[in-house]
Amino acid sequence: MTGHELPWGRHMKSGYWMAFLVLGAAPAMAWGDDCKFRAERSGNADAAGIEKVVIHTGAGDLKVNGHGGAMRIEARGTACAGKQELLDATQINVRREGAVVYVETAIPQEDVKGLWGNSNYAYLDLSITLPDNVPVEAIDSSGDASFEQLAALNLTDSSGDLKLRNIAGALTLTDSSGDLGIDGAGSVKLSDSSGDVQISRVRGDVEVLVDSSGDLRMAGIGGNVTVQQDTSGNIHVEDVKGSVTVNADSSGDIYAGRVGGDFTVRQDSSGNIEHEEIAGRISLPPNHEHDQR
Repeated sequence: MTGHELPWGRHMKSGYWMAFLVLGAAPAMAWGDDCKFRAERSGNADAAGIEKVVIHTGAGDLKVNGHGGAMRIEARGTACAGKQELLDATQINVRREGAVVYVETAIPQEDVKGLWGNSNYAYLDLSITLPDNVPVEAIDSSGDASFEQLAALNLTDSSGDLKLRNIAGALTLTDSSGDLGIDGAGSVKLSDSSGDVQISRVRGDVEVLVDSSGDLRMAGIGGNVTVQQDTSGNIHVEDVKGSVTVNADSSGDIYAGRVGGDFTVRQDSSGNIEHEEIAGRISLPPNHEHDQR
């Protein structure tokens, strides 16, 4: 372990930074203050015998919650627009096809909050409730989003902050921009372009396929942690029962602590590497031989 001090604290415990994640778990259900024309929207479908819920939403904040014993999929939201005709065209569509329920929003124009006085904007802040034993596939284009108490989740998100909590099974996520918090999942597979990432309480493995920019922090992982490619930002991993592997890191510091298996960094271009309480073997690249001890 080196004598260098990471800028965000070598001995930071997961409980401290996860407190922030929990407190901020729900997004503010208002994409902006601009709402010249407003109307409530809703839709629902019978949940008996369904095998999957597919969600496709446009501009606006999104909140998805699973509930034990729920008998229907309920979607409710507030549509806002700069013109009446845009408001009329901003709708929720909930339909069932066989064992799959689809929840979709129709939004004619997605200019951000009427920027520069433009009235050609529309968005829909949406809340969806569904049974907590049904897997969810979701595509969300813009706005903050939260997903909680779901059986499994496959999510593609373009922009906005994400809060994901208590996903019982596999969580697969592709995120383009915005901060990301994951608190509780069966396993995690992540591709992230920009924004800080915090992951905690995962029973199985965590695999980060790519993280382009922003800090990456993980704690309380029951399986292995693998970071395939990280371009910039610090990596902080602690309290892992399995092994920690970083295959390629371009810049930023790396810290691993309280790891039950091996700690391996195969390629690191710049930044410090620190480690402590590694139960298994430590393997670092040649340019970090001084960090091997």
